[in-house]
Amino acid sequence: MNKKQLLFGLLFGLGLFFTASYSIDNRGFHSGIYGVIGCLLMLSAYCGFNWDKLKAHDHHTWLILGWVTGITILIVILDIAEAVLA
Repeated sequence: MNKKQLLFGLLFGLGLFFTASYSIDNRGFHSGIYGVIGCLLMLSAYCGFNWDKLKAHDHHTWLILGWVTGITILIVILDIAEAVLA
């Protein structure tokens, strides 16, 4: 295992830890800034692990990256809407 894989593995693990801050209670599903940071860390780890495929314009990798980025943007928008409406 080289240093690059170790770094992106740690980023992914840290992202999972932060994403675990999402909670479900009687008001529904919501997160704070830590959940958003966790999603961004996992997104950057995915980009790091698949950098060669992204540079080679692999369609499947770009499609997955687009979906995950879209879901992350949706989570950020919902967090902002929750803060504004609360």
